Amino acid sequence: MKKHLLILSIFMLTIIGSASAQVNKGNYYVGGSLSYNYDGGPGTTTVYNFGTGTTNYTVNNVATFQINPEFGYFLSKNWSIGIQPNYSRSSGTETNAFTSTTAGINSYTTVNNYHIDVVGLTLNFRYYCMLTDKIGIYPEFGISSQNNIKDFSNGEITLLASPNIVFFPTPKLGINMGFGNVKYATDYHFKSNIVNVGLNDAIFFGLNYYWGKK
Repeated sequence: MKKHLLILSIFMLTIIGSASAQVNKGNYYVGGSLSYNYDGGPGTTTVYNFGTGTTNYTVNNVATFQINPEFGYFLSKNWSIGIQPNYSRSSGTETNAFTSTTAGINSYTTVNNYHIDVVGLTLNFRYYCMLTDKIGIYPEFGISSQNNIKDFSNGEITLLASPNIVFFPTPKLGINMGFGNVKYATDYHFKSNIVNVGLNDAIFFGLNYYWGKK
């Protein structure tokens, strides 16, 4: 049902107006996106085994807010380069339940609220392929750096690519929708690498204002 409503909405919007989008060499765009997600489910639990017992570490009631302003410039009719600073905050509840295998009196449970603030910067490239004067698709390729505000040595560098759709209700206003990504991240604090491929996660919406020559 949701997919049908989305398709219908896009179809209805495409018949509004007649001017074409400004995706030409020398043009600019500015805008960004906001996202908020809350997971009130049971959360995730990680088990740590020690010689004296076992700890169940659970994180739940996780809320994530992210803001991504961006500025871009068209190198050619189809290619653009952009820069995107970003800020995010994740907060939730963490529970440590330690069960002692030596003496029951040593078992304990602690519950704490936490938050993590992260800042980053992304350099990206887009290739715009306009299907009509108002609707287009663009793959986006980029490299980003993310760091914990309280400890800049705790961070990662990520290479990523994602499919996106853009709709122009007016010649200068673009509505973006991204869905999923392919990314390779290197955590230079814990010396670990992560590869992720998904088309049903990291869904977001954004707005861009375009200007320049037609």
